[in-house]
Amino acid sequence: MRQQLEKSKRLSEKAITDELFKFIDSVGKKLVNYNVNQLHVDSLDINGKPIGFYSYATEVITNGRKKQGEPFDASETGDFLKSFYIEVKNDVVYFGSKDNKVKLILTSDYWLSDKLFGITEENLRQFIKSDVLPFVLKHQRQILEI
Repeated sequence: MRQQLEKSKRLSEKAITDELFKFIDSVGKKLVNYNVNQLHVDSLDINGKPIGFYSYATEVITNGRKKQGEPFDASETGDFLKSFYIEVKNDVVYFGSKDNKVKLILTSDYWLSDKLFGITEENLRQFIKSDVLPFVLKHQRQILEI
């Protein structure tokens, strides 16, 4: 019993936080994919709201490939989705895109939202359930040697 108590002291908030941020940094690509799919497939911002809808002009310009009223898929902006990244700095997780048109995209009247970087609560819950929870349980079992 005393042995387990001593081992449990290694489960400090700082130790767990440090390990979690290392873990998040290591699974950054998966988090980026959540963000990209959220915009490209679901057409939703980080709050689960639509990012925009195509206009008649877009339908004409794309020869009908993108129809008026269809949700944005965020692919018309070139390198925007391809250059998404995640960065962990000072215990904060940042999402972004290296596309040089980011400012234009975030201030455009065509987009209904400027909350494009990050993931919805639903995606976060899925990530926690499928990735974070197994990591935390495995980490704690290793420390406690159980």
